[in-house]
Amino acid sequence: MTTAMYPGSFDPVTRGHLDIIKRASRMFDKLIVAVLNNSAKTPLFTVEERVEMLRECCKGIPNVEVASFDGLTVSFAKARGATVMVRGLRAVTDFENEMQLAHTNHALLPGIETVFLATSISWSYLSSTIVKEAAHYRQDVSKFVTPNVEAALLAKQRHGDV
Repeated sequence: MTTAMYPGSFDPVTRGHLDIIKRASRMFDKLIVAVLNNSAKTPLFTVEERVEMLRECCKGIPNVEVASFDGLTVSFAKARGATVMVRGLRAVTDFENEMQLAHTNHALLPGIETVFLATSISWSYLSSTIVKEAAHYRQDVSKFVTPNVEAALLAKQRHGDV
């Protein structure tokens, strides 16, 4: 059984992320969507909120598990038995950084392989940062995120957090 992990901050999860999740879930027996709790950044959503949004978005995909972690991604992958790291590439500019991460992860955990999935062209421009920026300026983000994520963004707008 092959377990893969798709790590990220998912602040918030977008339809581009979900595209990668759905495609990766068809490639591996189990896919762990790993939400990074990065203490160096100040996310819009708490790690618990991000995990809950992802669980709602992925509830129809039986082999997907959502979990959060602190620390090194490879340490979490090893603890969870993942042997493949899934990374999405939106553009050529993502490749250099992702390659460096893949090589570092492999040096730290020689049994881990990285699989790059090109984001579907319809989502190649999309990022969580773009979604947050659009939400900040009260733009309709429904085409970028699922209804539960849109509702969470609207709630943050009402409280002045976005």
